[in-house]
Amino acid sequence: MVKVPLFEELDARWVGARLGVDDATSLTSTPIGSGQVANCHRLRLARHGAPPIDVIAKVPSHDAVSRTTAAALHLYEREVAFYRELAPTIDTRTPRCYFAQRDDDDAFVLLLEDLAPSADIDQFTGVTLDVARHGLDALAGLHGPTHRRSDLHQSPWLGGVSESLGPLYAAVLPSLFEQFLERYAERIDKLTRATVEALKERLALYSDYETPHPCVTHGDFRTDNLLIEAAGGTVPMAVVDWQTIAVGSPLLDVAYFLTTSLSPEDCARHETDLLDHYLDRLAHYDVRYSPDVARHEYARYTLQPVLMLVAASVYVEQTERGDQMFLEMIGRGVAAASRWDALDELERHAAGQ
Repeated sequence: MVKVPLFEELDARWVGARLGVDDATSLTSTPIGSGQVANCHRLRLARHGAPPIDVIAKVPSHDAVSRTTAAALHLYEREVAFYRELAPTIDTRTPRCYFAQRDDDDAFVLLLEDLAPSADIDQFTGVTLDVARHGLDALAGLHGPTHRRSDLHQSPWLGGVSESLGPLYAAVLPSLFEQFLERYAERIDKLTRATVEALKERLALYSDYETPHPCVTHGDFRTDNLLIEAAGGTVPMAVVDWQTIAVGSPLLDVAYFLTTSLSPEDCARHETDLLDHYLDRLAHYDVRYSPDVARHEYARYTLQPVLMLVAASVYVEQTERGDQMFLEMIGRGVAAASRWDALDELERHAAGQ
């Protein structure tokens, strides 16, 4: 496999060649975003007698803990494979990919379309109902085309990774839950503590479920990973950060998105109508959920923000904004899980009810 250059080794000639530009004169970079697993930079390629070109470079994190986590969970492998193999086949708008490569040392470079400017929508505030509907449309555009695609689901970088990670998750998640409870003991309320402790004891029940409608899931579909009114308003929504794609229930993405990205009040008031909107959009791809099954799956996956973000809060680089974001979204997940009796849903399914 070809060695991928480090970010510090990128120069105007190398980037220009990947963009099909032979008149590049210089390259400048500006860090952007607040990602904790990988780093993003806006590159500006100056040219002879022509306007400069802006492109986004995504590269490994500067933080050793985040890089180790990314390697263990195949995060960089999955995102590079997504842009190389899957992005052109779905109906979800993503940044155009000009170059995607990863080497055996888990170094990688993605050169992506720069869709700035986009609307400044804070994860903490919550999206509007219109944005939520656009997000659900984007999810249907991912889930519908990948529904029951066994060739894709069994590919080494997707299904193979999911199978290999199963035992790892089972082994390490209880410890990550304990670390979360210890680290944030003074910052979580009684309901959050009780939910985390209860889910820790039911991790096997949570994972022991097969949806009747398997598809490719994004895995981290939330406000921070959406470019809204992008490219100066010409692109209503584009989806980024495809490091956690897997095969599973489409309702995992739906529940995770609505519970973390709407305000708790809007989620409680409108989630059922929004779920119906999503199911209608999914039916356009001839994927037809029983309303009863859909609601049971949605209830189960209101726990996904708790599981995923409890673990993530421990295994990535710790920052104050990161802590605030994790705790806010976990709290929203806890509220939704309580509203939908999600822990009881796990027990009922295990009992065959």
